[in-house]
Amino acid sequence: MKSLSIAKLQTLNVLVYPEIISLFDIYTCHIRPLLNSQAIELEQSNACSKLTCFIKEEEKWFLLNNFELFHIAKSPYIDFDVLRKEVAVKYISKNQFNFDISFYELIDLIAKYNKKIDIKLIYMQLNEILDQEINQKLFGKNIFAITTFCQLIKINEQTYYKRPSEGVL
Repeated sequence: MKSLSIAKLQTLNVLVYPEIISLFDIYTCHIRPLLNSQAIELEQSNACSKLTCFIKEEEKWFLLNNFELFHIAKSPYIDFDVLRKEVAVKYISKNQFNFDISFYELIDLIAKYNKKIDIKLIYMQLNEILDQEINQKLFGKNIFAITTFCQLIKINEQTYYKRPSEGVL
């Protein structure tokens, strides 16, 4: 395991691994914009303290987890204290890639901020992403049921159904 500074990550060609771009899109479009500045600061702090996995190919670094770190690495407006922070990184090969890592990290974020975000819209997005094969691998089922989603984000189904949906796909 190595560590890299945020400043170094900003100089690298960091991309999101193609098989999980849709998960990063959910974070970027449906979670992060609804967080207040304190929550973003907390996520940025957490991003620097968690192990981040990469697949390196040629000159590209494919990020496999750590949703907020991607925003930090791509942001031109980071203060020097943040740029000096070190992030623990782990390199894996393509055949070691596991969808679970990113999926469960996103689920944790959804659970953490479920009162601030549109969980119905996010469920619909996840339901489109999770095909039968991924559902079998993750849950041993062919579909991603609302019941499963509610269990994952630690709410009951009544809460899910009572929650208004603001978004339109």
